[in-house]
Amino acid sequence: MPLAPQSPLWYDRLTTLQKGYYYPWRSMLPVWHGEDVFRNLVALHLQANLDVLEVACAQGELALEMAATARSVVAYDRMADYIRLAQEAAQERGIHNVSFLLHDSSTQANGGQALIPAPDGSFDLLVCSKGPFHWIEDSRRVARPGATLLMLVPDTAPLTPWHGLLPEALRWQAFDDPNWAYPAIEERLGAVQLNLHSWWSFDVPEIFATPEDFYIWRAWGTTPDEVPTYIDAASDLERIFEKYAGSQGLEIRRRRYIWKAIVANG
Repeated sequence: MPLAPQSPLWYDRLTTLQKGYYYPWRSMLPVWHGEDVFRNLVALHLQANLDVLEVACAQGELALEMAATARSVVAYDRMADYIRLAQEAAQERGIHNVSFLLHDSSTQANGGQALIPAPDGSFDLLVCSKGPFHWIEDSRRVARPGATLLMLVPDTAPLTPWHGLLPEALRWQAFDDPNWAYPAIEERLGAVQLNLHSWWSFDVPEIFATPEDFYIWRAWGTTPDEVPTYIDAASDLERIFEKYAGSQGLEIRRRRYIWKAIVANG
């Protein structure tokens, strides 16, 4: 049975399929598509006197960027390969104010209670890009008064008119409620006496120029026994492109959300 995308076991396997966490396909996105906005928003909140936490840092790209502006950065991930890559990158670039920690902060790994690997009151800014939600449960403990929390939340693409024409193994599941993330985050924050300060939603076209690019997107993180080869899927994909692609290629919708919370002073 195929692994659920973005599940812990799926991430475990992804490290055996590619070096680091990244999107291996080519596609066209407009500016301000959500992930770029998140990086800019993080940069706007950085200051030279801040201590920063990054949750689920992968190979450390964002943490290393933040270290250039912040006083210190602590970044952690549950994947040993990612932490090794991050530590090597920091050493190669001579960055000494960032610490990369191998840690699983989930409730399952910590006796039923999420646990961020830091003492009380350690951070002024807490960020998470496309990571899990459980860390929010321990965020209040490690945040200082006035600290800001920022997170980028990915969403699955909504279904398309041609979705049923795909080979079954290349189809995807979409949330029935496109607003699922808002109440989920609001509930998590409320459990630690925090409120949403801001919420941003992004719904933009992502365009694949060729059937090959589209196939790489759909086959990402899978093994050959889980999906047809491109050669086997090509005729179906080419028919979809012939009927539904525009002048630039085949379009799906990419959805992302960003939220911000602020810890009260005093």
